[in-house]
Amino acid sequence: MGTKEVVNRRYLVHVAIVLRGSRDPEGETILKDVIVASGFNGVFKVRSGKYLGFTVSAANSEEAAKIVSGLCYRLRIYNPTVHELLVLGVEDEGCGD
Repeated sequence: MGTKEVVNRRYLVHVAIVLRGSRDPEGETILKDVIVASGFNGVFKVRSGKYLGFTVSAANSEEAAKIVSGLCYRLRIYNPTVHELLVLGVEDEGCGD
């Protein structure tokens, strides 16, 4: 019996870094001074943050998300004391080179 070769694929992992807690001063300003001031009344909260996209090699989308979450934490790409990392989605980009 031969061994099965694992072929990694490339995945684009979308993440956002947002403030922890209930207050988001930048989001509150956007809501009050832009959205509500422009007459849009159906929006109740805006949460601001930073978007990052990572293309990684992994066996599957779950592993890709885990790789990115781990490296962001270990390399201090965000401060876990004041920020939260949200994995927004993972796109399969096909086989790696």
